Amino acid sequence: MSVVGKIDAAAFSNTISVTNGDATVTKNAADSVVVGDVLSISSVNYIVKQVTSTTAIELHKVYAGSTATVAAASVIKRTPPKAVAEFVILGGDSNSYELIFVDTTEDGIASNKTRGISGPGWWQYRTYQTHNGDTRHKAECLVPLKVAAGTSGDDADDTVAADVLETITVGTQPANSTSSSGAGTFVAAFTVDQSGTKSFKWQRQTASATTRWVDVSASLDTGITYADFTTATLAYSGLAGTTLNGYKYRCVLNTSKGAAQKYTDGAATITFGS
Repeated sequence: MSVVGKIDAAAFSNTISVTNGDATVTKNAADSVVVGDVLSISSVNYIVKQVTSTTAIELHKVYAGSTATVAAASVIKRTPPKAVAEFVILGGDSNSYELIFVDTTEDGIASNKTRGISGPGWWQYRTYQTHNGDTRHKAECLVPLKVAAGTSGDDADDTVAADVLETITVGTQPANSTSSSGAGTFVAAFTVDQSGTKSFKWQRQTASATTRWVDVSASLDTGITYADFTTATLAYSGLAGTTLNGYKYRCVLNTSKGAAQKYTDGAATITFGS
């Protein structure tokens, strides 16, 4: 579980000491914190679970970085609503969820609404893939809170809480691939209007299936080897018979700026022969 978002911020005045794999932080008594504060340590967010003494605190999870003395400027304290802190400290979080802060600009972006985020505040969010290979989203508002973007700042959460409305336009639909050599490709292309970094994920459906799509991996199917299945061009080799004839392929299209995910049409098939 990661905590992603900003409301207010104050840098520590002194260094802290942290140990990889340990939740204990040693600090200067002059830097005060309370249970529930968020500490951004070298740009990773942690919640203060326990204040052991004026010079020692316990984080809600072990420190993931290298054992070090962290400079004061790299230790930022923020204070989220009490309900958010209690949610984490009492164990409501899990590795499959993220806590996302959504400001009053992000809450109006249409692509955020497709992920179930319908207003400003702190949200518990996760995404998952169904048995049929489709992506689904689950979002629950923990604390409604109206804070403008200029006040809250921004964080590395744009794939979930987009700052701008980025639109994916599918260009080239993958075409059927017929190969007598046993090697070939499928190609997908799309454009975006906000310069987000494109991402691709290929999926395969068997000839007899009607709903289920499976993520492509190198050795997904017997009698064929796949490559480049997270790029615009899915490559295959080693096809030596007609067993896979009629298998269908589609590409899942995403961007780094949180556009609503799209799929290619899933009509492209593979055929061994000439």
